[in-house]
Amino acid sequence: MSENPSSAPSAPAAAPAVPAPELPAAAAPAPRAGRPLRFALLLAVAVLALGSAIGLWMLRGEVRALGQQLEQSRAALTAADELSAQRDREAQLRIERLETDLARLHEQRGELDQLYADLTRGRDDLALIEVERLVMLAAQELQSGTGLPAALAAMQGADARLARIGGPQVIALRRAIARDLERLRAAPTVDITGMALKLDQLAQSVDGLPLLAEAAARPASATRKAAGAPAPAARETSESAWTRVRAWLGQEFGDLIRIREVDTPEALLLNGPQQQLVRHQLKLRLLDARQTLLMRSDRLYRADLAEAQALLSRYFDLRAPAAAAAQNQLKQLAGLPLSVDLPQVSDSLAALRSLRQGGR
Repeated sequence: MSENPSSAPSAPAAAPAVPAPELPAAAAPAPRAGRPLRFALLLAVAVLALGSAIGLWMLRGEVRALGQQLEQSRAALTAADELSAQRDREAQLRIERLETDLARLHEQRGELDQLYADLTRGRDDLALIEVERLVMLAAQELQSGTGLPAALAAMQGADARLARIGGPQVIALRRAIARDLERLRAAPTVDITGMALKLDQLAQSVDGLPLLAEAAARPASATRKAAGAPAPAARETSESAWTRVRAWLGQEFGDLIRIREVDTPEALLLNGPQQQLVRHQLKLRLLDARQTLLMRSDRLYRADLAEAQALLSRYFDLRAPAAAAAQNQLKQLAGLPLSVDLPQVSDSLAALRSLRQGGR
């Protein structure tokens, strides 16, 4: 491309010496006319080569720029891949931690459920133990023959505790307790406390009861009205002479003398200290009767009441309303039973045994 055009005429010199044909004289100036064309051709080639070189240089620059962009894109893509991989690893770690926490929560939930079941079972067992204790207490009170109120309260407490438990396993036991409660409510009762209070009242009223030795004289008319005896004129002729004499003396001297028939004449001869001793003895008998009543000793209780009635009949004036009322009350207390045949809680005990055997 850098060929010098001045050397062009020397090219034919290198060829072998061949005799050139002789040209006409008019054709000699032709070589001078082709030099500008050749020069233009060479210049065009040079310009084309220069443009190609410049284009090639520019193309190489663009290629380098594209290569740099490609490297940057590759680096960015690598960084993005690394970041994505890191995020994937972090997400995987989070998922694994969440799965671990979830498994631990499931395990804790199972432990809590088991603990709650154990606590519920333990609470039910404790309640059943308390129910069994109350039923046994009721059975003991009923065996004594006088503990019906205490047995009834114990059975009601057992039924209330079973109501808090619920569940099908205690239905049979609750039915048995309900049957026993019906029988206990229908059973006859002995009011021991009321009887003891009546004995206390009688003991406190002893000081106000009149004795035969201190009874005041009453008018003959009042004596006849109290005794319901007819006038002497109306008496039958079959009465004895002593009866007629008594009636006459009472009619004539009723305000001065008093005639009474007593079974124990020594009761009229008691002085002041002896009268106090009799009252004290009656009080002691009544208090002993109350003590034996609370002890549920039927034999001693009735013996004390009999002794108190004997003292009251022997030394006290039974014509007085207070003494007569005390004697009647003692007779009523002596006629009351201290014990009755009470029903037992056998159904509840059998249901408890069945429940224990079924739970084993």
